[in-house]
Amino acid sequence: MPASFRAHAARAVLAVAAALLATGATTADATIAGAHAARPSPIRVDHQLCYTVAARGFRVPSAAVLLVNQFSPKGFRPRIGAAVLHCNPALKVLPTGGVVPITNPRAHLACFKITAQRQPVHLVTVSNQFGHASMTTGQPNLLCLPSWKSLTGPPRMKPAQPPGLSHFTCYPVKLPAGTVGFNPPPIQLRDQFAPRPVSVRVSRVPVELCLPTKKIVRGQVFPMVNPVMHLLCFPVTHTPARPRVFDQNQFGTAVVTIGRTSMLCVPSVKHIIR
Repeated sequence: MPASFRAHAARAVLAVAAALLATGATTADATIAGAHAARPSPIRVDHQLCYTVAARGFRVPSAAVLLVNQFSPKGFRPRIGAAVLHCNPALKVLPTGGVVPITNPRAHLACFKITAQRQPVHLVTVSNQFGHASMTTGQPNLLCLPSWKSLTGPPRMKPAQPPGLSHFTCYPVKLPAGTVGFNPPPIQLRDQFAPRPVSVRVSRVPVELCLPTKKIVRGQVFPMVNPVMHLLCFPVTHTPARPRVFDQNQFGTAVVTIGRTSMLCVPSVKHIIR
């Protein structure tokens, strides 16, 4: 594909991203096609700060789970393994003093390892508050479920998952050779593990792109809440952590032992080049 076309696509998606990230989100068709008027949506996606974990108590459904997203519109059935990440919504403080607040503090993510039959790979352009870059996607490796979290005991919430957050399927990503990556400034983060904002360094090179996903289990459909806003995840330096939390989602309730800070997942929009 000509470099000029890729550059034009990157400029187009960056313009869309600026509007989306400033106002929240719009419909999927408007963003993907880039040719339709955007319609405001009240549902926003927070930054998510993720930690490695070991979990005890989740029960993955024995029935096949079907995952449907823009990379796999016909869906695929993954093999789901252990929980490996717990993510908290996070407040971000910019060098200017500006604050990107948490809008849905109850909605966490619990991410499980997955494997699947080979899925299509893509070249995409992704834009967010750190800039924009083209990248290639690998095979799906994580399924993230909206989850309640408690520091003191099982959440025992109804419904089983918090409202206002999609399921996500995550794909490892690589930047093309010679690409400089994103340009994250020095920032501060605060989540429910930290008493105050903590200074962190965010890698220029992302490691995972997470797509909003429709999940179907035994004929029951759990739709995307916001089909536009993705999460692009970057390695991040250490932040405070709690030794243990309790997570609840559609796979049940688990005691979750928190390990180390792993990634900051940033609300983003994407454009498929091929």
